[in-house]
Amino acid sequence: MTGKPSTYWTAETEKANGELREKQLELARNVIVAGIEMAFQVTGSGLAALQETEIAMGAFLEAHNAPMAAEIAAIKTEGSA
Repeated sequence: MTGKPSTYWTAETEKANGELREKQLELARNVIVAGIEMAFQVTGSGLAALQETEIAMGAFLEAHNAPMAAEIAAIKTEGSA
């Protein structure tokens, strides 16, 4: 919670927001799985499909979240998690 007094409507709004977020995440997962599936069909290789997905996610993060992309690049470079 955010420190505001909880009311019925506050709780209901937060519940609805949580449910919407879960639906959005499920849709995003399905899109990612469809992308991996398509890459598999094009490359004929599960490993190549995962590599293509990693490249695509890297490009997405670089475009939309530069600090996270830099952190991930550092992890890959240093070989530590």
